[in-house]
Amino acid sequence: VCSSDIIDLLRKELKTEKVKTSKKLSETWFDNQEVMELLKISIRTLQNMRDTQVLPYSKVGGKIYYKARDVEKILNENYHG
Repeated sequence: VCSSDIIDLLRKELKTEKVKTSKKLSETWFDNQEVMELLKISIRTLQNMRDTQVLPYSKVGGKIYYKARDVEKILNENYHG
C-alpha cells in the first residue's frame, strides 16, 4: 500500500465522518479544494461554474463554500449510466 492510497483512504474516512456528524448530507458544506477533488476539475472550471450559475455558492470572509447537495445534483444530472 503506497502513501497516496493511505491518504485517499483517510480522506474518504474523514468525509464519511463529516456526513455522519451532520443531520443530513444537504447540510454539509465543501470548500473549493474539496469540490475540485470530488468533481476532478480545475480551479478555473470551478470559477466558470460559479460565473455561469451552474453551481450555487456562499462566500464568507473571502472563502467559498458549496452545499453537498448542489455538488451531488451536478453529478446526478450528468450521469450517463
